Amino acid sequence: MTKIDVDRRKFASLMLLIFGSLSWFFVFTRQMSNIFNIITSTTDWGNYVGNTLFYGSIILSALVISYIGSRIARRKLLFTSIILGIFSTILLGFLEGTFFATILSCLMGISLGLGLPSSMALIADYTSVENRGRVSGILILGTFITASVAMGLDVFLKLDTFGLIMLLAVLRSISIIPLCMEKFERIPAIPKKRRLLSYNYKDFIVYISVFFLFSVASGLAWNLIPAKFQPQVDMGSIIRYALIAVFGIVAGIMADRVGRKQPIIIGLATLGVGFLLIGFNPSGESVLIYSALSGITWGSFFVVFLAIPGDLSFPSSREKFYALGYILPLTGLFIIAAIPTVSLAEIADPATISQFLGFCLFIAIYPLSRAKETLTESKKHEREIKEHLEMVKKMIQEEK
Repeated sequence: MTKIDVDRRKFASLMLLIFGSLSWFFVFTRQMSNIFNIITSTTDWGNYVGNTLFYGSIILSALVISYIGSRIARRKLLFTSIILGIFSTILLGFLEGTFFATILSCLMGISLGLGLPSSMALIADYTSVENRGRVSGILILGTFITASVAMGLDVFLKLDTFGLIMLLAVLRSISIIPLCMEKFERIPAIPKKRRLLSYNYKDFIVYISVFFLFSVASGLAWNLIPAKFQPQVDMGSIIRYALIAVFGIVAGIMADRVGRKQPIIIGLATLGVGFLLIGFNPSGESVLIYSALSGITWGSFFVVFLAIPGDLSFPSSREKFYALGYILPLTGLFIIAAIPTVSLAEIADPATISQFLGFCLFIAIYPLSRAKETLTESKKHEREIKEHLEMVKKMIQEEK
């Protein structure tokens, strides 16, 4: 395997920037409903209103920043989003009531929506097409290791709500460190033919549409699981996070060797098997297996969809591509969060629903097969030549 040719200082700053934001997001969303319900002294506010406001604020702020973000200095934008995220998280531990919860849920969502497009655009700026998958894999590995450690500390130390909120504030603060290391300046825009950009947008829409269908199907599938299996769901979350981290690396290597489509197709097929398990044979064991299969799929998808916006965009359009790349999947989560939680298994036959979800995944594969592969054959050939030259160089050194 060829080494990842990325400046070490830039690589470290990128890691810390992404780790802090994404690990905060995944830990917070896992506990978000409980936190909001506690600070509002209600049983439902966090489940419905808090979730909806949080996801909706991310979507709206990211949409706005995708169009005006290029006019704002990237470092200033990142600093504003991180500071806003840190202080809104800390205030969550001191303010109570639905009024403050409403404001803080919006501010936390805005903090992520403002900074995430620029943070992710750096992935494309600091990498080349042939190593972008592996860098994305390392990012996902580090993010979910960080998130898993944080969740482990929560369980091991038996943190109360205030302690958990302070832990979340520490996670968010990780992202402030790289601002002392790098200037994070944008790459000067190079004029490109408008026709080529339009073509890239068409393929990009296909890819993110697949991600949207997958996100909605995956979110709905959890409602097939009866409430009596909640202990297995909780245990499965740990397994899921671990496998997202591991298969993020696997998918990253695969994406740089055989292309971006294969990990997506494998992920869709893997999740389809999981749908069948929980639909036709709901049990504690099938819930754990589904959690594992879901981890494998999400690991593949996270990595590929960190790479594809960079593959299809130019420096002047990267923030827009990355913003749109996660707005659509988050819209799926927003829709699910806005609908009152009702177990699908209580209103329809789980086997029928699982077949429908599997059909959604089948629909997703067709347009995917027609989209262009963003890792071109010339790049694959280039990598093979480079690997061969490195092997020859190593053999010569050993002979000496």
